[in-house]
Amino acid sequence: MSETDDTTPERDPRLPLVPLDDARLARAMTLQQIGTIVLNDLPTTDEYDPVGGALNLARLAEKLTEQAVIIRREQGASWTEIGKEAGVSRQAAHDRWGSAVETWVALGQYREGAPDFTVAQLDSWYADIDPERPDAVSSGLPSLHDPAARRAAQDQRDEARRLHTELNTYPELEKEAFNQSFGATGTPEHPARRREWAAVHLEHAALLDRLAQVEPLAATEHRRRARTQRSLADEIAAESTGTTTTQAEPAA
Repeated sequence: MSETDDTTPERDPRLPLVPLDDARLARAMTLQQIGTIVLNDLPTTDEYDPVGGALNLARLAEKLTEQAVIIRREQGASWTEIGKEAGVSRQAAHDRWGSAVETWVALGQYREGAPDFTVAQLDSWYADIDPERPDAVSSGLPSLHDPAARRAAQDQRDEARRLHTELNTYPELEKEAFNQSFGATGTPEHPARRREWAAVHLEHAALLDRLAQVEPLAATEHRRRARTQRSLADEIAAESTGTTTTQAEPAA
């Protein structure tokens, strides 16, 4: 076996696809649902429920639009570009579909379930309709057969999860630093305690900057929060004596 073969990652069918491919897979699943409903509802029998069928399709159509927006965001499209494609303003596009993208990021940018099995099912379903396209879904998912890309994407998800866990410790750290600074008011240690308090906010900002790198879809929000933390640090450091201002005091 060659050295290249020795270092090639083994394919793990349980590992999620890269985020873009997993978003495409989610869209394909919704399209399958729509196609199945259309085929089942097409016969105009007495049992047909036109209102229920139409509402179900409308719900899936909105879900499909959300998934399409997620795909475009994963492809690097800005909200301005998405708004232009949808015929609305940047703000209107963000207001309508921003929460769907935020949920996608919060869920780790992948859907639950074994992707390889799901792709095989979709390929088989579509091949029954069009035998000329036995790989209609799998052919558009490059990471399906790229274990290195899937592993790298999962490592990035794991890093994001670790950073979020670390971020959750900062409210308590900032509260403790504030209490130490406040407790040292009027003593020679007070300026040093304030610098330590400011340093905690700077560490918080650096962590958010790192998270912006590993969660690019949420980078704008992470960087906004980082700027807020740096502003708080500057405010705290500028007050070398006395107690903290109301704005700088952390929530209990």
